[in-house]
Amino acid sequence: MTTPRYDMRAYGHKAIFKAMGFTAKELSLPRIAVINSWSEQSPGHIHLRAVAEGVKAGIRMAGGMPFEINVPGLCSVPHKLPSDMLYDMPQREAVLASAESSLYISWCDGWVGIGTCDKIIPGLVLAALRLNRPFIFIGGGQMMPCDYEGERLGFVRGQSIVQQKTKKSGEPLSTEELGRLVEEITDCCATGAGACNELTTGNTLAVLTEGMGISLPGSSTSPGVSAEKIWHAKETGEKIIELVKRNIRPRDIITKNSLMNAIAVDMATCGGTNSVAHLQAYAHEAEIPLTLDDWDEVSRKVPAICAVAPSGPYVLYDYHRAGGTPAVMKRIEKFLDTSCVTVTGKTVGENLQDIDDEETEIIKPLDSPLWPEGAIAVLRGNLAPRGAVVRHTVVENKSLLKRVYTARVYDSLETATRSVNEGKINPGDAVVVRYQGPRGGPAFAECLGVVGALKARRAQEVIVIADGRFSGFTQGYLSIGHVCPEAQVGGPIALVKDGDRINVDIPGRRLELEVPDTELKKRRAGWKPPAQSGVKGLLAIYAKLALQADEGAGWPARWTDFD
Repeated sequence: MTTPRYDMRAYGHKAIFKAMGFTAKELSLPRIAVINSWSEQSPGHIHLRAVAEGVKAGIRMAGGMPFEINVPGLCSVPHKLPSDMLYDMPQREAVLASAESSLYISWCDGWVGIGTCDKIIPGLVLAALRLNRPFIFIGGGQMMPCDYEGERLGFVRGQSIVQQKTKKSGEPLSTEELGRLVEEITDCCATGAGACNELTTGNTLAVLTEGMGISLPGSSTSPGVSAEKIWHAKETGEKIIELVKRNIRPRDIITKNSLMNAIAVDMATCGGTNSVAHLQAYAHEAEIPLTLDDWDEVSRKVPAICAVAPSGPYVLYDYHRAGGTPAVMKRIEKFLDTSCVTVTGKTVGENLQDIDDEETEIIKPLDSPLWPEGAIAVLRGNLAPRGAVVRHTVVENKSLLKRVYTARVYDSLETATRSVNEGKINPGDAVVVRYQGPRGGPAFAECLGVVGALKARRAQEVIVIADGRFSGFTQGYLSIGHVCPEAQVGGPIALVKDGDRINVDIPGRRLELEVPDTELKKRRAGWKPPAQSGVKGLLAIYAKLALQADEGAGWPARWTDFD
């Protein structure tokens, strides 16, 4: 008789899980990892233990064995120094690396990702594409709404009110008066757990998980602390078991057409520009041939229809009550590929079949949009041969969208902000901030501080152009980011000088430096990239290896990325 060969790996699995209280019966069930991002550092993540318990309950209801692992779940707002923000974008790669390595070490049949804020969501989606095991995502949802002086208040408007009230009195507020005002506003807008209540980066990316079909319809915007969120969590837990049994994997769902659907949703909802970098990262990871030309194609035909801050007076709670992303997708259905499969096991068209298409002030009709084209425009020209992006629906003075500006050039955020604060920027200027890109920043620096300084001084008829990125909180000013190629790798933005004329034409999608080619050749001959030998740690990886903005601005995904 043949002696049976004993599987020592199975022995280890049983011993480890039994030591944690799991039974032999549970170990015989489909094993589902719940990758949570709970933390006490972010209101978007403080409540996710309850969401994870709902997901695990759903998994058990459907006959699976859940186990939970945590990845970082951070908000970038509580940083101290401006230079600390260089570590914001690396959070995406940290989450990706954490989830990827965890789920190789901790075997599972499928997994659920739970996240709320900016870099956590794309980190989990990238991990799903890399692992390509059955996967479903659920967003943590947003804070409950609040009103201040008769209007909806969120993080963005709260900042604006502080700035307005500081200036209104004619004389500067005292330290005590300013302190009381800040306490009053933050007491009002900080209503509880959940994401900030506007369509900033985190909420944009959550909405787009529905757009591309990897989360349940309506689940991305149900309020963070609500029975509805727990219902969605339980349904998500049940659904992952179905996905495992049917062997439906992320790369079956995330295709070029589903990404095009997500772009259409982004254009219609007035989502933030960071979505471009993250969706391009998804495409790069999955080897999907998505380009900025595809973004431009969708932008020209799908109108902006959602009046949610910072593109309108409403907050995400209002958007959800008006029907949320399913209602938006129903409204723009003719622009979508309705044959794309989703985590429901049904197609986009089947998911939308019973959705009401009611007109509201929050989700506007196609024949009376907020803007006749998509919220994000892709610009090209000799200043951005590979593209640049702008969310023009947040710009208050629409006359700035087509104009020639005078360049005021800065090689750091600190010098640009200082120049603004010292009153050295004049109407008609374009503040050009370079060496902020994926390698130059390093790590794709956020340039919101310059916009904040302009807003604080109430600078008029001024725009910002950068090879870095802009926060989803950006409002009021024309802020053109993701200029590609970036300055650090020799992009044309490295050659701009003070006084150069820059032709900005958002309707025509052009960004042109009005300098003769012969002069640019002379400048290039004398140019060399700034030294980065002092860069250390995580940032050194970006400085040496980061992909360009149009490829997702992340770390290499495969060996050929090093070529």
